[in-house]
Formats: sequence, C-alpha cells, structure tokens
Amino acid sequence: MLDDFESSHNLLIEKYPHDGPAWSFKFKHPVDGVGQIEVEKSGEDTILVRWSWWIDDYDTSTRFLKYPPPKKVGMEHGEVRNALEKALEEILRWKKDELAPYKAPYPWSKRCSKEQFLKSYERFPELKK
Repeated sequence: MLDDFESSHNLLIEKYPHDGPAWSFKFKHPVDGVGQIEVEKSGEDTILVRWSWWIDDYDTSTRFLKYPPPKKVGMEHGEVRNALEKALEEILRWKKDELAPYKAPYPWSKRCSKEQFLKSYERFPELKK
C-alpha cells in the first residue's frame, strides 16, 4: 500500500532513513523546496503520520519550514491511504509565507559548495497529482 502511494504520485521513498523507524516520501514542491510525508509505526495498531514542507536558503544557511503536529491513524489500509492523501493535499495548499525560518547551527558553506548543495535537490522527483 505504501509503495502504491509512492508510485501513484511519483515520490522518492526512503525506507528507514538514518536507521530510524519510519518511511519517508519526498518530492519537489511545485512552488519551491521539498515536501515530505513520514509514516512510522506507533504501537501495535496505530501509525504516526508527519508531513512538512521546507525551502533551504544556502546563502543564509536558513531552512524555512512548516510541519504541523503528527496524526495518529489506525493501520487499516484505507485509513492510512486517506491520511497520506490528506497530508499531501495539505502540503500543497500551504503558502510560502507560512514557513518559519530556522537557522542552521553552522554555515552550510563549511559543509559543501553552493553547486553541490543545489545538486543534492536533483534527486527529488516532480510530483504527480
């Protein structure tokens, strides 16, 4: 079911990123930046769904971000799929000026060049609605 969600919207799926307990679905946001939906098992019969949108500014080492509180849903196929679709719809409704700035603890330029930084975004696919 999660693979079906990924393929129907042309998302990049990352299973257990950073060895964590979640799967994430990422895409190039049609406005700018990256949209993400995460799914994590939360108990025997519930899943936690998190969603966010961010835009990074390399020159100021600032991430502009929006992420509402996570939602717990049952593990029934239809309920999970519905929660994922609603999260995606919500991300796409948000306006750029709703994103809050978060300054990186160190300049991104110390980690990589601007060219390398921008190239890292090429791995995110265009969203299919």
